[in-house]
Amino acid sequence: MFEEAGETPPKQSGTPLLRESVYAQLRAEILSCELPPGAEIREAELAARFLISKSPVRDALMRLEREGLVNSTPRQGYRVAPISLTDVRDMFHLRGSLECACMERIVQDASDAQLQTLEPFRRFAAGEWEGGFVAYNRAFHLTLAELAGNARIYALLGELIDQMERVVRVSVRNAKKGNTDGLVEEHCQIIDALRDRQFKRAERLGAKHIAAAAKRVSEAIERLIVVP
Repeated sequence: MFEEAGETPPKQSGTPLLRESVYAQLRAEILSCELPPGAEIREAELAARFLISKSPVRDALMRLEREGLVNSTPRQGYRVAPISLTDVRDMFHLRGSLECACMERIVQDASDAQLQTLEPFRRFAAGEWEGGFVAYNRAFHLTLAELAGNARIYALLGELIDQMERVVRVSVRNAKKGNTDGLVEEHCQIIDALRDRQFKRAERLGAKHIAAAAKRVSEAIERLIVVP
C-alpha cells in the first residue's frame, strides 16, 4: 500500500531502541532550546518526522513530562515547559549544596593525579570548545562531580546540570555579551583551593561562584518576562 501511494511506511515503533532514540532526540532539542520554552508539540507532526507511529512519541513525551521538561493539558496536547524564576533559584540552590559536598569529598579523597585533570579548565579560548563557553563550563562542573567519587551525587548533579542547560542557554542568548575571563578566574581559584586541600576556602569560593551565576541567569531570565 505504501509503495503504491509513494509513501514511506512508518518504522516499527515497539523496539526499546527506537523509543529511547525518540526520547533522547526530543530531550536534546528541548535542552538546547531548539524547541524553546512554551513551544507547542504535536504528536502527529513528530510521528511524521520520525516516520513512526504515535505510540513511541507519546511515551517519550510522558517521560519528558515526568522530568519537568514538558507540560500536558487535557484536549490541548503538549508544550515545552516554561522557565520559571522560582525553579531557576531552586535549581541553583540545590546545585550549590551538591557541589559543596563534592568539594569536601575531593579535598579528602582525590589523588594529586585526579586533581591534575582540572588544570585544562584554567583557560578558555573561543573556538577551543565545541559549544563555546556553555560547554566549557558544563565540563568543569561535571568534572568536579566525577572527582568527588560519589556515584549518587554524580548522577544527581549530572541530571541537574542537564536540566539547567536550557536555562543557561536562554540567559546567554538574552544577556549582554561579556568577557569570560572573570568566570575562568573563578574556576582557577576553586582549582587552587582544591589543590591545596583547603576545603573551607573551596567551599566559600564555590558558593560565591554559584550565587553569582544564579544572579546573572535570574536577571537575564527575568528580562524575558517568563512565568515567575
